[in-house]
Amino acid sequence: MKTDVVIDLADVMDQMLNAVCVVDGAGNFVFVSAAFERIFGYAPSEVVGTPMLDLVFAEDRPVTLKTVDALQAGEDCSHFENRWVRKDGRVVHVLWTARWSEKHQARIAVAHDITERKQMEDKLTHMAKHDQLTNLPNRVLIQDRLLTVLTEARHVQTQLSLLFIDIDGFKPVNDSHGHSVGDTLLQKIAQRLSDCVRASDTVGRLGGDEFLVLLNGIAERSDVERIAENIRVELGRPFEVNNLQLQLAPSIGIAHYPEHGENDEQLIQSADHAMYRAKHAGGNRVAVFTSVPAAAN
Repeated sequence: MKTDVVIDLADVMDQMLNAVCVVDGAGNFVFVSAAFERIFGYAPSEVVGTPMLDLVFAEDRPVTLKTVDALQAGEDCSHFENRWVRKDGRVVHVLWTARWSEKHQARIAVAHDITERKQMEDKLTHMAKHDQLTNLPNRVLIQDRLLTVLTEARHVQTQLSLLFIDIDGFKPVNDSHGHSVGDTLLQKIAQRLSDCVRASDTVGRLGGDEFLVLLNGIAERSDVERIAENIRVELGRPFEVNNLQLQLAPSIGIAHYPEHGENDEQLIQSADHAMYRAKHAGGNRVAVFTSVPAAAN
């Protein structure tokens, strides 16, 4: 038995979770399916006849136009990603499957909302490069940033200094009051360190009670030492955790580029050596790296 079924293509597209869009050669919407409103917040009646580019995130407009030109020239750009701004102001990440129809002189595209995937990728990337307890950059990100500013310092002769900070007295506090108090204390230390430097500087945690501070573009060495001394004073003020008054003190080592190291490993090692010199001298002080005389080797 044969059954004649008449299918309205527009009705079929309206059932899709992804949005189908048709944009003419001038860049205006001529059709969008019902799912467009779910993804972008605009009803089809609000966008048909308006420029597609108006809804694209401003920073992504140049690459979007470049991709559109390539599509219309016959190049294979069938899959590309960009960001759009929803009606409510939120930014959505979109993966487009698109092609240019020469017959209709229009772009036919399907929008896949990948915002959730992008957010998860960003979260995983952040976790891979940040200390989970303090949310400071971890060793990986610190070295990445150090390599970046070293490259800049070599090319445009900017100044660069590194502080290696170890917290004297942290282990006894952690052992006496437990890891919960110790973790909260590390978070408070991280906040005080961040408050002592500029937003353009980097404060990172190497692990345990060891921290690095990367100071970029401070010309006067005396200013670097002044910042280090301020950090020493601030970390020497009592910390209050769970109604406990906890007293700590830092040992801080300073290394400058290029006199104390020409690469990231040398600079970190020099600052580390200076920190140990401060610690062995009694702690709660700042020391600048001093090269070991050749005769002492």
